[in-house]
Amino acid sequence: MELIAILLDVLIVFLSLWILFKLKGYGGLIGESLTKVGYGTVILGFSQIIETANTDFFPIDSSTMEMIHHVIFIIGLSLLALGFKRLMEGK
Repeated sequence: MELIAILLDVLIVFLSLWILFKLKGYGGLIGESLTKVGYGTVILGFSQIIETANTDFFPIDSSTMEMIHHVIFIIGLSLLALGFKRLMEGK
């Protein structure tokens, strides 16, 4: 079951990187906004890998690792929100 979780996390990161590279081609306000959204998706993907790999690769207790995962997730979600907010405002 852990192998499936790791494979799904790798898929999440791969898809988030694909989104980022697809969004990089746009310029101007739309490009900057969508690039922030793309970075947010990458951070969200890596937060999932960190959570899955916490017991195997990091010598940190699970409650601390869970908090680290949530902080990273909030950063990624914030970038998504900022990108969409900027896009909606048109500034």
